[in-house]
Amino acid sequence: MKKPVLVVGAGLSGLSAAWYLANRGAAVRVVCADADPGGLIHTRRMDEGLVETAANSLVVTARARALCAAIGVELCEPQKDSKRRFVFRDLRPRRWPLTMTESLGGAASVAWALARRAAKPRDGETVSVWGHRVIGRAMTDRLIAPVLQGIYAAPADRLSARAVFGSRKGRKGGVGAPRSGMGEIIERLADRLKDKGVSIECGVRVAALTSGEPAVVCTAAPEAARLLAPHAPELARAVSAIELSSAISVTAFFEPRPDDLRGFGVLFPRGAGVDALGVLFNSDIFPGRSALRSETWILAGAGRQHETDEAILADHVLPDRQLLSGRTDRPVAAYVTRWAQAIPIYDDAVLAAGALVGTLPPWLSVAGNYLGRIGASSLFDVAAEAAERLAL
Repeated sequence: MKKPVLVVGAGLSGLSAAWYLANRGAAVRVVCADADPGGLIHTRRMDEGLVETAANSLVVTARARALCAAIGVELCEPQKDSKRRFVFRDLRPRRWPLTMTESLGGAASVAWALARRAAKPRDGETVSVWGHRVIGRAMTDRLIAPVLQGIYAAPADRLSARAVFGSRKGRKGGVGAPRSGMGEIIERLADRLKDKGVSIECGVRVAALTSGEPAVVCTAAPEAARLLAPHAPELARAVSAIELSSAISVTAFFEPRPDDLRGFGVLFPRGAGVDALGVLFNSDIFPGRSALRSETWILAGAGRQHETDEAILADHVLPDRQLLSGRTDRPVAAYVTRWAQAIPIYDDAVLAAGALVGTLPPWLSVAGNYLGRIGASSLFDVAAEAAERLAL
């Protein structure tokens, strides 16, 4: 007989955990409080083109490629223009945002840190402190900080160097995405799980876990802490201590022009006079995103969650776009996505929670983006490990 397992949460982590459990012969029941599977990841297929509510791609690791192939998802490679990436400096987008002097100074700083065997992050060291110590202030503030804030939606002085650089180990492979958007992974996973006899129940909140009955918790951090508290109180306290940030993305479609800046997108360092953290040029990254020029502008959500869509567009996105491109044209259409208190800040609390996963009882496991690894491909790994951890 198949061993019954409850998976709480039907985001990417939950559906992936259910997939790996079902492949091990478990009788899986997935329950989530949301109206539909997917969590943060959805693709809205609008008349103007695709609108991603979260990640627009994934790192094509061996595990990610195998899972996508098994569920019938074809991954397409980035287009040629996407190789061009920019950082904003002195009111201009630049392929390399450092002067020759700053570049040489950064290289010398790295060489000196390596010679002293002092390049590794120290306990309690933020990315900013580590960067200023190891690679120099200019390279940290003008290059590393904008790159990481575009990924983690948090400034470098809030990020733990050990948590951030540890979360990126083993992420080898190019970038890819399904042809019809990241939501295709969710849709195909849900369909294939149902084919395997997995039950997926949405709109259901689990009041409590039953001790001894196998379960994998794949919810957001606050709900995970509540469910874990009676069975793994130390881990629950660590998870509840993780601070969450908010974000807003605006996907806007414009009439294309021959002199449009082409590339993957632009990152904006703090202090550059721009509200946005970055902008993605979707129609340049992957094929089939839109016949129009599709741009996704990403903003920190703190203090902006209650602004209207029109205010976010008019007061933040369009002024930033004018500063970047000199243009004042309005979009053909624009779609705003809000995520309130949804993204874990990768500080020492994330490290503490990840270190306690091994203290779980053998019938209980957990998976999520708050355990030290972030990104779709990393979540596949976390889900697979969570499935393997259960003593079935």
